[in-house]
Amino acid sequence: MQVYRIQWECMNCGQKHTFRRGLNEDDGWPNKFDDLECENADCGHVQDVAFRDCTVLLIEGGEEH
Repeated sequence: MQVYRIQWECMNCGQKHTFRRGLNEDDGWPNKFDDLECENADCGHVQDVAFRDCTVLLIEGGEEH
């Protein structure tokens, strides 16, 4: 399993967020990430985010490259 840094943008306010997720390429990429909540205190919108709308970076050894 590889660990990736996933960046997504809130559809409501446009704020960008990141999280880490372990993904196994052999299982295929997910179609979407369910129930992501915007951390903007004025927004807080909960949404499903399509994988294709995310920026995905491989993290090797715990550091981003």
